[in-house]
Amino acid sequence: MAQKITAADPSDIQPALDCLVDAFSEDPITGFLLGSGHDGPVRLAQFFSLLMRARVALRMPVLVARGGGGMLGAAMGYTTARPAWPAAIEDEWNHFESSVPGLVDRMALYDEIAQRCKPPMPHYYLGVIGVEPTRRGTGVGTRLLEAFCELSALDPLSGGVYLETANPSNVAFYGKAGFEVVGQGRLGIANLWCLFQAHGRRRGA
Repeated sequence: MAQKITAADPSDIQPALDCLVDAFSEDPITGFLLGSGHDGPVRLAQFFSLLMRARVALRMPVLVARGGGGMLGAAMGYTTARPAWPAAIEDEWNHFESSVPGLVDRMALYDEIAQRCKPPMPHYYLGVIGVEPTRRGTGVGTRLLEAFCELSALDPLSGGVYLETANPSNVAFYGKAGFEVVGQGRLGIANLWCLFQAHGRRRGA
């Protein structure tokens, strides 16, 4: 199946959200942050909606993969700059954060590990990458990852790409793309791996 990776526009947000909710239904990080329960998919949708709308509004990297007439996956993060969110979305986030019991404390733990492990040089941050479950293993995730890393490589201010994962199988996936583990910590019962791909270490580079 032909796959096309493009920058997302506002009309892509809802189909990309649907894809990410399916992709992260059993993810250890979002499970830790948002908790479990019958309203899990609703919380996931709210969570990703806030992240994606903020990044689209700020013109931060938001990539989508299309093929076969549908949305196959999405990736989003930040450039070396981390501008403040638009006030309206920030207010939505504060309301969402207060509506999920324990989220503030769990986010603080997650952020502490991430901040401790981030490389000191300016870099791009890949916060979210997900593939529609029925399309896993078809190269969609690899192409999204390569496209995001290419954006970073083209930015003279960036020294590489940083990300975190709590899925053990993802560590090998990122390793094949030139990422190295630079730190780790515990999120409840899950292990959080922090990885960095310095420019020049990309697969085939």
